[in-house]
Order: sequence, then structure tokens, then C-alpha cells
Amino acid sequence: MKRYVISLVFCLFAAPAAAIAQETADTPEKLFFAGNAQYEKKDYAKAAESYLKILDQGVENGRLYYNIGNAFFKMGKLGYAILSYEKAKRLDPGDSDLRSNLEYARSLVEGSIYYNSRRNFIIRLIGRPFRDLSLNRMTTIAAFLYIVVVLMALANTYSPSFARKTRVLFFLISVVFVWSLAIFAVRYYHQNILRPGIVVQKSVECKYEPVENSASFYRLNEGDRVLVLNARNGWREIKRADGKSAWVKKEAVEEI
Repeated sequence: MKRYVISLVFCLFAAPAAAIAQETADTPEKLFFAGNAQYEKKDYAKAAESYLKILDQGVENGRLYYNIGNAFFKMGKLGYAILSYEKAKRLDPGDSDLRSNLEYARSLVEGSIYYNSRRNFIIRLIGRPFRDLSLNRMTTIAAFLYIVVVLMALANTYSPSFARKTRVLFFLISVVFVWSLAIFAVRYYHQNILRPGIVVQKSVECKYEPVENSASFYRLNEGDRVLVLNARNGWREIKRADGKSAWVKKEAVEEI
């Protein structure tokens, strides 16, 4: 009898302990370091699996997506590599290694015409000072400048002498605030409203209608960048760089 009681007590304590040990073994930090070790051993599939488990836990950052992209690239999955690099770029646009890897991966896309948002040279020049800032960081900067502008406007209202002394400073801060707000709006529109996507399958047949027996319009290659316009019954309506729209199977394209 005593032996059964001891066994029961052991089971009661062992089960929670095992669960805690399992949770500890699967922490994002341990999975990240495990993925790095697997990558160094050239076990890229295992490395990608470890990194993706971190995403499953709700953790994401630029470095994680960058590592996922590297693992997919080594596995020969160009579409998923570019997709991961693009996601990393949104979170960490200032990473020069990331930009280099993304540009190189893009250069390997067969016959690609990358979707260009048609932003002209002047707009790119205006946005260049904010190129290395993520949307979250730009939001913080714009919010801070807004508070400064409001406080200075209130001070100017109640103190004409303060207004005279800080007229130039107030003007400059207001210009930078409007500038950052405009760039944020443009960046948000191109990243979130336009819904860009990446072709993740080797060769994708694009059809006139979202049905199996529809005639083919054109083909896309793995890694091509498109815009996702609509979704219907397991299909996505996409638009390529030249503006031509077509329908593809949902699993052929992943949104960034």
C-alpha cells in the first residue's frame, strides 16, 4: 500500500515538473540559440523549424525573420526567403546585411519584374532620412513632435515674448512634424493598404477567373512580388508590376 501511495505522489509532482521543463526547453531564447546552432551545422531545415516555433509563440522581430530568410535561402526556397527578408525589413529597415541579402535574393528571381510602387525620385529623396526607421519608430517620433508642437503653441499663445524668441524653432519643429507624418502615411499605405505579397511556389499559373478550368493569362516565378487585391474560395486576385491582374491559388502567394 505504501508503495502505491509513493507512486501516486511521484506522479502528481512529476507531471507538472515535466510540463514546466518542457515549457522551459521551448522558450524563445533557447529556440533561437538552438536554431543558430543548427544553422552553423548546416541543418537548415531544423534551424528554420526552430525559428518558426518562436513565431508560433507570438514573438517576432527583424533579426528572427532575417535568420528565417537565411535558412530558407540555404534550403533553396527562394520565395519564402524573400518573404522573410521583406518581413524583416518592415521591422528593421536599417539593417545593411538584410538589405544586401534581400537585393541578392531578388536578383535570382527568374525573369522578374518587381512591383514598383511608382514613387518618383523626389518622393524617394524626401523619404530618405526616414529610410532606416520602422513604422513603430516613426509613430513614436511623430507623436513626440506633435506633443512638442502643441506645448509650444500653447506657450506662444500665453507668452508673446516666448513666441518671438522661439519663432524659428517652432517653425522648424512644425515642418519636421508634418514631414514625418507625411512619410509615415506614404509608408503605411505602401506596406499595409496595398497588401504586397510574394510568390512562394516554383512556377505559378495565373488565370483569368478563380476556377480550375479557366484559361491561363500569364505565369509567375518563385520570388516574384505582386499586390494582393482580393481573395475568394481558396484563390487570390493579384496584380503584377505591369498592372495586369489575374487569379492564383491561395497557397501560391503569401502576403508580406
